[in-house]
Amino acid sequence: MPTTTTQTTVQDLVQELQNFPQDAPVSLKYSDDDELFLIVGFQAGTDGVNIIIADESDQDDSESEQV
Repeated sequence: MPTTTTQTTVQDLVQELQNFPQDAPVSLKYSDDDELFLIVGFQAGTDGVNIIIADESDQDDSESEQV
């Protein structure tokens, strides 16, 4: 199955998110199977900003490990 890569600029992303509450959670959803990914961090890449994601089940596991 081919995947589509969509890129945007930080400025465009911030502009799009301005109308949401500041404390609104942000996640990524793969539309073909409704799989949810959580944003866990950001880092500088050689050609822009890399968003680091984790599978929703990874987040559940890490939360249970911290208890």
